[in-house]
Amino acid sequence: MRRASRMPLPAAIAEGLVVAVVVALPAAATFLLAPNREPGPPPGVVLDGPARRALDALPIRRGSGPLRADPAVDLTDPEAVARAYLVAAGSVVAADTGRTHLRAAAYAAPGSPPATVGTVVLNPPPAGQTRTAVVTALELVAVNRSNLRRGYLAWISTATGSPGALAVVDDVTAYVVLARQPDGRWLVVADTAELPDGGHD
Repeated sequence: MRRASRMPLPAAIAEGLVVAVVVALPAAATFLLAPNREPGPPPGVVLDGPARRALDALPIRRGSGPLRADPAVDLTDPEAVARAYLVAAGSVVAADTGRTHLRAAAYAAPGSPPATVGTVVLNPPPAGQTRTAVVTALELVAVNRSNLRRGYLAWISTATGSPGALAVVDDVTAYVVLARQPDGRWLVVADTAELPDGGHD
């Protein structure tokens, strides 16, 4: 769904429109919700050559590196981590064209695709524009029996535009999978466009 907002971009952001560009990792979902597994990179989660050609995309290069986690985010609260991850992952600028970025890596489990590959930016904003968004709602949809993995459905509104210009607003949904770490932190191990299976094993 796309609509042209008549509010300037700063006003749109003030209304709560911040961002998320979500990497589609459906092949990893069942693995990542399986019980009693340590977080790690499942196979088949990075876009391969045929997939990139199908998307008419340039070869993907590594872009901007990781940032520190916001100290205001409680990393023992999985909902807070999911929201922070999605906002950081979706902080997209025109310079991200053809690149991944790791701005959300502080909220991702070490060794997982979100931490090592980062966010793949398939649809960057035009030059001089930025994309920001907000998680407007978050729903717990999958938990494994040991309560070490959780899947959330997120509703996200994104705003793309230049400062002082009209913002193009999109509404999207995404799933994020989080794993509880031995130190009690919850960290993202995948984001996906499809509902993971096996969340109640």
